[in-house]
Amino acid sequence: MQSPSRPVVLHVGTVKTGSTSLQAYLVRQQAWLNQHGWCYLPASGRRDRRDLAAACIALGDQRDELLRGQGLLRDHQRLAHREAVRQQLEQQLAALPPGQGVILSSEHFHLSLQRPEEIAALKHWLEGLGLAPIQVVIYLREPVGLMESLYSTMVRSGDQRRLPADPADPFVALICDHRASLQRWRAVFGQDAVKARPFPPPQGIGHDLLSLLGDLSGPYPLEPRHQSNRGLNPWAVEQLRRLNAHLPWCTPQSPLRLVRAFRRVMDALLSRLACGSYRMPQAQRQCYLERYSSAYGQLARQEGWPQ
Repeated sequence: MQSPSRPVVLHVGTVKTGSTSLQAYLVRQQAWLNQHGWCYLPASGRRDRRDLAAACIALGDQRDELLRGQGLLRDHQRLAHREAVRQQLEQQLAALPPGQGVILSSEHFHLSLQRPEEIAALKHWLEGLGLAPIQVVIYLREPVGLMESLYSTMVRSGDQRRLPADPADPFVALICDHRASLQRWRAVFGQDAVKARPFPPPQGIGHDLLSLLGDLSGPYPLEPRHQSNRGLNPWAVEQLRRLNAHLPWCTPQSPLRLVRAFRRVMDALLSRLACGSYRMPQAQRQCYLERYSSAYGQLARQEGWPQ
């Protein structure tokens, strides 16, 4: 039997649009959300819902790191994982008051669900759990700024490349072709159900999302001044890249605890002392502008975003 209906806001976090900060904000404000008829519902032991995104990936597709890391490669293992995710969601929903709204968030809804049938599988899951009506929220960032911020993050994670990826790279197209992303999600959920929002929103991403939940009484809880995953200035990015190239074993993913601790301390110091924004070389930047930025501007006008 289908569960009683309750509204859901599905936050499809695209790359470098403050998803980590938003999820941390929602976790901290659970009590306030409950008072206003909503609940943020992360997976057990996580701040997001990556498990649900992974469960909707087509069988046989092994591109998701979560599935590979847990050794979920065979079809029967994937099916067992899906059932475990479903049971956890059912238990979480059963513990909520009837009719209370639910917020689900993960950037892997965007990264992992790349085919219409995978997005349709997610919709089927939500409806089967009694989550309706469904409102999908996607924050979209200007592609050049997105890639410059992403490159800084990748170097901090151990990447050795001298430059961001080429604009024609398939992964770049996935995260920068916002029109195609919206088309995929709107083809499944409908034009009106999918709300595209500019990033960064003027009032902060947490307050922006809360504004979509309806007429909530009282002021919104304060957001932190600074977002998580602060950027580094060009000098700091280049020094980290050189360190990655000369000491490839010294990465945040090292099996050695001491090395991981060293990178965490170094990253924290750089975030405090060398925060800033990386800027790609002008020639590459121009290629990105020509390939993606004009389409982003047209999209902004179509969506009615403030110019």
